[in-house]
Amino acid sequence: MAVIYDVHGNLPALEEVLAEARAEGIDHVVCGGDVALFGAHPAECAERLRDLGDRLIAVRGNCDRYLLEESEAPDDEVDVLRWTKDALGSELTQWLGGLPATAEIPDQRALVVHASPRSDEDVMLPDTDEGTVSEMLAGSTASIVLCGHVHIQYRRRVGSQELVNPGSVGLPSDGDRRSAWAVLEDGRVSFRRTAYDVDAVIDELRQIGHPTAEQVGSRLRRAGP
Repeated sequence: MAVIYDVHGNLPALEEVLAEARAEGIDHVVCGGDVALFGAHPAECAERLRDLGDRLIAVRGNCDRYLLEESEAPDDEVDVLRWTKDALGSELTQWLGGLPATAEIPDQRALVVHASPRSDEDVMLPDTDEGTVSEMLAGSTASIVLCGHVHIQYRRRVGSQELVNPGSVGLPSDGDRRSAWAVLEDGRVSFRRTAYDVDAVIDELRQIGHPTAEQVGSRLRRAGP
């Protein structure tokens, strides 16, 4: 299974990752949320994933939830949220916002969450205190907890569990401009990075007058928060 997180409407990045996965003989995808917001192609990204049908296991991220709960979004994201909803249309907005908060993959002994099992807005970083992370993981018995949200590719042990963040496909924040993702096979996770034309994505955001073209372009350029 290809494990992807935080696509954020970046279609060229998503397409390159899916193409690389197919080249490896992988046609099942786990998506950990935040599919649409901030990119130039929210609808195309959502459609590309939804069209996978039963080959897709997906949960919603906080940005997907905001599509149906606009009052929960930060004030500075309301304009781009409305732009994204207009681009998605009602059907895709409902699909993304209606995805489950978590998903289990029993044969891989894995739990899929966006940020943590308890919240889609928790922040679990590579150096977050283990006691704090343990509180966020409380109640989960999965051997592998797949998470995202912070856009940093990393793995760490927390007690008997392995916490794995595949990183971000569309908006990485770990200093590497390439898309970050992972492969889940036989209860093990291996990391991947995939190059795409980042500068072309930045240019398109500016050309279409995207509401967050400057902010997102800056993040893409430096691969940082």
